[in-house]
Amino acid sequence: MIRPTVAVTMGDPAGIGPEIVARALAQREVREVCNPVVVGDPRLMFRAMELVGGGLTIRTVESARDAGGDPETVDVLPAGALPPGTLKPGTLDARWGEAAAACCRKSVELAKAGEIAGITSAPFNKEAFHMAGYKAMDDMTYFEECFAKGEAYQVGEVAGIWTTPVTFHVAFRAIPDLITKEAVLAKIRSLDRVLTAAQVSPARIGVVALNVHCGEGGMFGREEIDIITPAIQQAKAEGFNVAGPVPPDSAFPLALRGDYQGLVLMYHDQANIGRKIIGRDRPGVSLFLGMPVPVVTVPHGTAYDIAWKGVAKHNMLARAITMAAALAGKGL
Repeated sequence: MIRPTVAVTMGDPAGIGPEIVARALAQREVREVCNPVVVGDPRLMFRAMELVGGGLTIRTVESARDAGGDPETVDVLPAGALPPGTLKPGTLDARWGEAAAACCRKSVELAKAGEIAGITSAPFNKEAFHMAGYKAMDDMTYFEECFAKGEAYQVGEVAGIWTTPVTFHVAFRAIPDLITKEAVLAKIRSLDRVLTAAQVSPARIGVVALNVHCGEGGMFGREEIDIITPAIQQAKAEGFNVAGPVPPDSAFPLALRGDYQGLVLMYHDQANIGRKIIGRDRPGVSLFLGMPVPVVTVPHGTAYDIAWKGVAKHNMLARAITMAAALAGKGL
C-alpha cells in the first residue's frame, strides 16, 4: 500500500500544538497509514519530543518528498521558526500567531507543489493570529484564502456521527438570514459526498431544525416551513436518503441510536455542543473540505493553561492525522 504524505502543522507554538504533534507521531498506528512531515520549528519540535518522552529523533528535511522513510524519526520541514529564548508558553503574542500562519502557508505550498496529499492542522489561537495582522476569520478561511481555489466547508466527525453546519463563524443574530433553501440543500449534497467517500453505509442524513420544537407549526418561527422542509423535499427528489426537520434537542441522541449517520445543523454551536460532549470519551475531528487537499484539525483550542506541561492529550490530533490520510485523494 502506498501511504499518502500528510503535512502536520505545529500550530501555535505557545500552545499545546508541538507536544500533541510529538505524542501523536510517536504512535505506530499513525505512522502505519501515512508518511507524516511536520511543518514547523525543528528546535521547538525537539523540545516537545523531549518533553513528552516520545523517543523519536527529530530530522530536518528540505522537501516533503523526503519524509516518512524511518519509523524512528520525525521529519520536520522548517516554517514559523522563532529565535532561541523567544517563546513564552501559555501567553498571547502576535509572534505566535505569525508562526502558526507561516506553517499553514507552507503546508499549502507543499500541497500546490504536489508534495503532500493532506494537511492536519494543530490548533492555533485566533486572537494571536489576528494580532499578527491577519483578517481571515478563522483557520478554515485562512486555508481557503491561501489555496485561492475552491469553496471551503466544514464537516465534523465523532463516534461515527458526521456533522456539517449551514452557517459557521458568524454572529448569532445573523444566522436566520443566512439560512436559505439553497444553502441547506448544498450542505445535504456535500455531506452525502463525504459519507460516500468515507464508505459510511447506511448513510442517512438528518436535517436539524433551527427553532425550538421545530417551530411548532410556525408559532416559534417559519424557517422550518418556508426553508428547511422544502430543501429536504428537494433533496429527496434528487435521491438523497434524508429526513427532518429533526428537533435540535433530539438530534444527537437519535444519531447515537443509529437513526442518522450524518446531521446537517443550522449553526456552529448546534453541532459543536453535541460533538464536544460525546468527544470527551471518544476522539472527534474537524474537516475543512472543498479545497485541493483535505485539511483536518481538532475541535479544541491551544489550551494555553496547560501548554508545555507535558499533560495535553494527543488522541484527537492522532485521529485527525489518520483521517487526513484516509480522505487523501478522494476529491473532497
